[in-house]
Amino acid sequence: MSGSGGWVWQEAGEWRWLQCQLLAGWPHAFGCRQASPYQPAELADRLQLPPERAAWGRQVHGCRWIWADEVLFSQGGASGSHLGEGSFARPEADAVIARRQLDSAWVCTADCVPILIASPTWVAAVHAGWRGTAAGILPKVLQVFLKAGIPADQICIALGPAISGPAYQVSQEVAEQVLQALPSGVDRRPALWPDPLPGKVRLDLRWIHRAQAQAQGIPSKQIAISPHCTFAQPQDFFSYRREGSRKEEVGCYGVQWSGIGLPSAALDNP
Repeated sequence: MSGSGGWVWQEAGEWRWLQCQLLAGWPHAFGCRQASPYQPAELADRLQLPPERAAWGRQVHGCRWIWADEVLFSQGGASGSHLGEGSFARPEADAVIARRQLDSAWVCTADCVPILIASPTWVAAVHAGWRGTAAGILPKVLQVFLKAGIPADQICIALGPAISGPAYQVSQEVAEQVLQALPSGVDRRPALWPDPLPGKVRLDLRWIHRAQAQAQGIPSKQIAISPHCTFAQPQDFFSYRREGSRKEEVGCYGVQWSGIGLPSAALDNP
């Protein structure tokens, strides 16, 4: 076991995953290259969560969310470890909210930001690329928690391994679309890094997510940002920007799965 700044690598045989100490009270994992090609059900089992209750949607870079139990009902309770993406019609969604004990929510990423949200009664997994960030997927999911009566001071958020601001080159047009999602009055300059090419900038998505969460009332001490960059750490993470799709090479996409579950017993305040 090794770690830095509250982020700890866990290893067990051929398995390796990253955990955030802020979410120590919830079974969770941020995946890496060494966790491939395992699927959410197998990863859930590693976290001592029921594999048949691992839920994920078909990600489309949007801002729609779904309930984990509704996905599980749709697939008839079958274990995801034996189901490919085409085994049944997964609903389009870039966030999954779990509200039943032992259910778990999962997303996959390969430069986009995996966000895990924890509270005493609900948890969620969010996939946030630039399009989802611009559409406000994180504030939208947090509003579901808050409108259900879950206090902001009982919500913890971990922003997992993703392409970092200094490495994430985008057009100025894309950056402007994303920056429009910042709360009114927030200084946008910390989200931007210079780029040597005309018409390009570097964009820090996780900085924007933190600002969005704080605008929803989440205390800064309950927001953790991983120091890991998927683009700069080829030994640890898949990166679409660095490698492209590996489908033609190995018959599958190079992604890391991240997920979180509700423990079997109700939690006290985190």
